[in-house]
Amino acid sequence: MGCCLSLHAQFLPVEPQAIMSTLILNSPERFPTSFRRSFTVSQKLSVLESISNGGNDNLSQFARDHDISRSTLQKWINNKDDLLVAHEQRSSARRVSGGGRPSTIPDNVKVILLSFVDERRSNNLPVTPRMIYHEWMRVDKSIESLPEYSVRQRIYRFMKRNDLVIRRTTHHAQRAKNDPVIISDWILYMQETCDAYGITKDRIANFDETDVQYAVPTSSTVTYRGEKTVSVRTPVSSSRCTVMLGVTADGHKFPPYVIYKGAMAGRVAKELRKAEDHGYSGGCIYRVQPKAWMNEELMLEWVEHVWKPFTVAKGNKITLLMVDQFAVHSMPTVKKAIENCGTLLEFIPKGYTSCLQVCDIGLNKPFKDYMRSAVNEWMVLNDAGTRPDRPTVSNWINHAWQKITQRTITNTWAHINMSYYMDTNTKEIITAGTQTGVFMDDTDPREEDILALRESYETSSDEED
Repeated sequence: MGCCLSLHAQFLPVEPQAIMSTLILNSPERFPTSFRRSFTVSQKLSVLESISNGGNDNLSQFARDHDISRSTLQKWINNKDDLLVAHEQRSSARRVSGGGRPSTIPDNVKVILLSFVDERRSNNLPVTPRMIYHEWMRVDKSIESLPEYSVRQRIYRFMKRNDLVIRRTTHHAQRAKNDPVIISDWILYMQETCDAYGITKDRIANFDETDVQYAVPTSSTVTYRGEKTVSVRTPVSSSRCTVMLGVTADGHKFPPYVIYKGAMAGRVAKELRKAEDHGYSGGCIYRVQPKAWMNEELMLEWVEHVWKPFTVAKGNKITLLMVDQFAVHSMPTVKKAIENCGTLLEFIPKGYTSCLQVCDIGLNKPFKDYMRSAVNEWMVLNDAGTRPDRPTVSNWINHAWQKITQRTITNTWAHINMSYYMDTNTKEIITAGTQTGVFMDDTDPREEDILALRESYETSSDEED
């Protein structure tokens, strides 16, 4: 009986699917999988440009050389106009307009949602996906019956199609938009002023005050992947000081003018009288003020101990000093003291320091970066609870300032088109075809005392001749 059953089992019909599965499992080699590549619109246009520029008459040979199907190349050639239109809209797209999953948002609703986003962002107002959802619901009540997940996915697809992303706020400069006419007019005005008085690059300077924190804040750290909470501690100190930095157009650096917090006749002021004996850097000039701010008295001392020696070293020739419109800079006593040094004092237009002040454009940022590097080294060598003291900070300041190279300074001057001073033979090239702007009208913006100063120099130069 058992023998009959075994013979009967041998002749039972076998399912074809089971036979195929057995063949696949017992096969020494697996069937090769298909390999597909995806190209962006910009990549497709680059391939078409290579075909046209290379004179590839044989499309099949080009397809074999670049491992692209000939039918695919022919399809791109036929759709080149559509590819160009899609490239203008979004170069990273992988299909021309109309490809992919169609949008489920009505066209009139899309226009309203995009207008909603544009209007709020033009006024620097925040926009979130939930705000877009509520605006959609306001204009189209039919989505109330849809699940929340479905609506959210539609909004995300709408954002992706229109290049809308969620961004963190960035540091906002003084002005988002500047008038290029004002910038070019002011640069032309400075160039013609220097040419009229024969002021060379070594007698043109820019100064600016910058805040220095004892504990430079750090917002990033190295940690292990997957940690849910990442916190950062900085050196325990809320102290700060003000540093006035200055450079000339030929790359000369003035010593940092450091203002610490302290009483004028207090302990800190007495300590600074013998600064080097207490470990302070010898490359800086130190003063104190109750709030560590620049004021009229300290500005006059800066003129006496920093600016006046510089003008004397230049043989009392006319110099040019560019500063921003900080209230202390424009005080009558400060202006008079600077002008008594034979200096033309020029104020950078209000709101344009981000594109016309050398210190703001290319020096303060690397200075702060070098400060941060010094702080990081100090944190490694000291305990977490240690507070940096004033002598340590003074050495950080001097170290960071010494790291600023002459090339960095001259390149920054050139960035605002003040490289004019590097070669006086370029005057005709720069000023050719230019017209007098708002800074070169019939009225001189300086006061009568600076005009008298100019006349005195003109008279003295005539007598020497």
